[in-house]
Amino acid sequence: MEIISGIVLNGGKSSRFKEDKAFASYKGNLFYENALKVMLACVDNTYLVMRDNHSVPQDFENIKVRTDLERFKGQGPLAGIYSAMTDSTASWYLVLPVDTPLMEPPILKKLISYIDDNVDAIVPRVNGRMQPLIALYKLGTIQVMEQQLLAKKRSMHQLLGRLTVRYVDFSAEDEKYFINVNTQEEYQRYLRD
Repeated sequence: MEIISGIVLNGGKSSRFKEDKAFASYKGNLFYENALKVMLACVDNTYLVMRDNHSVPQDFENIKVRTDLERFKGQGPLAGIYSAMTDSTASWYLVLPVDTPLMEPPILKKLISYIDDNVDAIVPRVNGRMQPLIALYKLGTIQVMEQQLLAKKRSMHQLLGRLTVRYVDFSAEDEKYFINVNTQEEYQRYLRD
């Protein structure tokens, strides 16, 4: 059986949200707590990638808080994924951003069911749109990630262009799980009762 570690990303500045999204709440939990609970329902351990100036209570077992490696600090989600991967010996890494509070474990478990040694990444596609920040990456992709970061090519889509990717299609009914909350308006629209 493959060893899978989780990576929950919260390194962004939340500039459009006007406050730190990790600490917004949904159904009585903070966004980062929701993301960790969903992740730990699917994997044995996970990394929470945060900015340096954050302090997060250690209420969870099997969680390691990580920041970007110094040489790639502040270079976006790719740097966060890479930094967590350098710290672990898992075969695969399941990635989830904190700002997808409607995500549920069955969606991530479906992705895990597609693990195959012949691919480098397993990426959901919803209504034709790729979701590279809710995906699985094989350990062997770390060299390509490093090359991309050194070349200042931080786009996840550019990374996928260099990998062998298995796309997993989800139905329109599943689209709600992939909602990414970037603004206060989206927060009010999707999460307030």
